Amino acid sequence: MNIERFSFELPSLNKLGENLDLTYENVNEKYDKGYSRVVTESGSYKVSLIKEIFAQPNYNLHPDFQRRITWNNQKRSRLIESLIINIPIPPIFLYEYDYDKYEIMDGLQRISTIIDFYSDNFKLSGLTEWHELNGLKYSKLPEKIKEGIDRRQIQVITLLKESASSDQRADTIKRLVFERLNTGGVKLMPQEIRNAILDGIGNRMCLDLSQNCIFRRLWDIPVSDPIFNDIEDLDSDDYYQLIDDEKLQKKLERHTLYKRMYDVELVLRFFAMRYLDQLDGSLSSFLDKTLIVLNNYSTDEISQLSSLFECTIKKASDMFGDKAFRMFDGNKWTSPAKMIYDPMMLVLSKSDIVPREGKIETNIIKLQDFYKGNISEENPTFDGKHQSKEDIINRIELIEQFIRSECI
Repeated sequence: MNIERFSFELPSLNKLGENLDLTYENVNEKYDKGYSRVVTESGSYKVSLIKEIFAQPNYNLHPDFQRRITWNNQKRSRLIESLIINIPIPPIFLYEYDYDKYEIMDGLQRISTIIDFYSDNFKLSGLTEWHELNGLKYSKLPEKIKEGIDRRQIQVITLLKESASSDQRADTIKRLVFERLNTGGVKLMPQEIRNAILDGIGNRMCLDLSQNCIFRRLWDIPVSDPIFNDIEDLDSDDYYQLIDDEKLQKKLERHTLYKRMYDVELVLRFFAMRYLDQLDGSLSSFLDKTLIVLNNYSTDEISQLSSLFECTIKKASDMFGDKAFRMFDGNKWTSPAKMIYDPMMLVLSKSDIVPREGKIETNIIKLQDFYKGNISEENPTFDGKHQSKEDIINRIELIEQFIRSECI
């Protein structure tokens, strides 16, 4: 199996790492110096002032390590009902990344819900104790209810800048805290944890590439739809965009790949497959190592890798259209599958494989025949149960042989 790599790509995923062999003496010294002990400050914000406070420029609501917003309208409504009943809600954690400048470490969805509620952006739904309020926005609530919500307070715990002696240590601490805070409620998916504790230039590249329109279309992830002139205010481009963004956001909030960051993991898998010959152990650990390597490349090197992904995903679309990552199971085309995506993207990343124009329909017919000829009880290569390194290599070789003989 021949894998094309750039000259700058590390020959081994194991080149990077930190020696963690600590003696009792340096462990004691580490503790005495206050290593990994944070300096905090506690306080509280009135709910009615949350929108005004977080609108200030010294508050960053979207640090890189945050998860994507996954709360639906019913979850947001339950938070508001908790405020009405005066049930305590978990504190907000802030990080002071510069003096009097803060980012949200934990509580983004609570803060976003309160801001949206006071902005009349959603109606209450699914309330049980206060079902009479279902269907109402904040502005339409009875005055006593509004007054009750307005006087509630949310505890805020701030990790002060003094917690870290360097920017690198600050990143480590805040991501460590984020990970610990977010392992007790909704279980974080592996990519959500990577995004939190392994952030860097490589992680941000994966986040950016996950928004590629061709990639999203091939994985059935919603993309922005054009807005036509069926609204009276034809001069308001911003209004069109707002409507479009709201529609798209609602679709994305319901999409499993997007809301739990599986789409970002798919991008990372593309780069991990370039080190497939070194896969040893769990795939999750393998992806962790890949991301660490990506985070240590330069801006120019990341740019080259990014261009390679974009070129490869376009090849997949140009060669097989929307069937690129689907398998024909003998009766119908399946949903997009990692089992097909991984080997096909690695094969198509090779520079000498170039799709011929106008051959998509012909290629799809040939691809269908290819799967028919490789799916049987005697040949379990594409049955989805075989995911070892050898199985992946076998699929790569079969797909490469097919593409070179039938499609270019």
